[in-house]
Amino acid sequence: MMRIITHRNLLSHMILSHIAIIIPCIWWLFGYNSGTYTSHCVDKIMAVTLTSSVMITTTYHYYNECIFHSIEAKSLTINTLVLNIYMFYRGVQYIYIIFGFGILYILQFIIQNVEKEICIIKYEQYHPYCHYIAGLYVMYCVYLIQSTFTEDVSSAITDNPL
Repeated sequence: MMRIITHRNLLSHMILSHIAIIIPCIWWLFGYNSGTYTSHCVDKIMAVTLTSSVMITTTYHYYNECIFHSIEAKSLTINTLVLNIYMFYRGVQYIYIIFGFGILYILQFIIQNVEKEICIIKYEQYHPYCHYIAGLYVMYCVYLIQSTFTEDVSSAITDNPL
């Protein structure tokens, strides 16, 4: 017997709010990278991984949290951890990484307060705003990562004796 899975409208607030997360991912994916070949490859692999994670969560919410429920939260947690490790690797200042963890703490607090199991109406109404906060966090991280590449270029120009 085949079970039909219901889904949300593509224009629902829950789905459209993912645009706030996907835009910085695409910016990172197609953005400028002045690093070495290896650095460029690692950077783009990170961007593809993060974009894939956002697509998983979009699909998860599109199908009313009925599919990917066992991997959606895990993939976001792992990708956030890897993103922070990558920021450390790229030489982003520790204070900015710590501030990013503060944003994540606030986001986790909000997510726990609007859980679907507690109140479905509250979840449908407020969970999309978590996506906006997550989008701001991703934009913040991508901006900091991109700024490390512009510093590489400026130092290479000033270090050049010619």
